[in-house]
Amino acid sequence: MPIYLLPSILAREKNNFTSVLLLNVLLGWTVIGWVVSLIWALKTEKDPLRSYKLNTHNCCPKIEAEVTKLRNLFRAGVITKDDYHNETRKIIGQ
Repeated sequence: MPIYLLPSILAREKNNFTSVLLLNVLLGWTVIGWVVSLIWALKTEKDPLRSYKLNTHNCCPKIEAEVTKLRNLFRAGVITKDDYHNETRKIIGQ
């Protein structure tokens, strides 16, 4: 069973965790579905904010405010995805 869920386990700190999990659970029984979910889990970049929240239960309000500001800039199209990830990593110290 752990091998079946390996793609989901590898994707737990990634941006597309939910999508990989759904693909893995729903189509993982097919070899192609499992392989695609594994490749997808391995290729996706880690979301620094998700891994930070997994490792700390009480996030600092100042950090939350700065990351929220960055997220809003990203959603508005002012900064790129790479800029968002790089700046978020700087803020949370990863």
